[in-house]
Amino acid sequence: MKFGKEYTSQMVAEWEEAYMGYNNLKTQLKEIQRLRQQKKVPFTPRGLRRKLTLYRAFSGLTQQYRSLSPSSKEQEEDIENQPIMVQARGESYETKFLRSDEEGGEYELVFFRRLDDEFNKVDKFYRSKVEEVMKEARMLNKQMEAFIAFRIKVENYHPNASFDGSLEMTRLASHVASSSAVLSASTPRGAKLNSNSFLTLKSLAFQYMLLSSVNSFRSL
Repeated sequence: MKFGKEYTSQMVAEWEEAYMGYNNLKTQLKEIQRLRQQKKVPFTPRGLRRKLTLYRAFSGLTQQYRSLSPSSKEQEEDIENQPIMVQARGESYETKFLRSDEEGGEYELVFFRRLDDEFNKVDKFYRSKVEEVMKEARMLNKQMEAFIAFRIKVENYHPNASFDGSLEMTRLASHVASSSAVLSASTPRGAKLNSNSFLTLKSLAFQYMLLSSVNSFRSL
């Protein structure tokens, strides 16, 4: 199966708009390739170095690369002739294409702008989902603290103490139900299927603690 089809098949339907626009970017790259072939640019060491510098800009290997020629002068020229420069602006990134004045460079300029838009879109979505997960984790911690506090009250129960077990259990069950509803609403169907085992284990753990506390209370 081709990457494009595999990429599409793995998408979560509810999050489809947050995925990278692979087909559009691929179409733009093919158009750039077609224009280059029409110009029939000769394959030269300089052309090869340009291709390698593009690769290094995305792979982070700039400092590890060594020029095909041992000449330090050519190495300096290679550094000066980087085709792109990536800059971070707050929580987004911007790629500056440094050869837009070359023939056909305007097409590559458009491509990198589109690539930035797609990358920043995915990055922004990822950050938002991380924040949601952190929020859910804090909610689960509060639930666990409530369970522990309830169990302590049950285990330390004294007939003369002012403790309404039924009321406490009702409050606890209501809190768990509302938290579960929030978690379910924020998780798309596809993601729910993928994380079903985790959610089942979490639910069983909560039910076990609740039942243990109830049984302890009834035995008093």
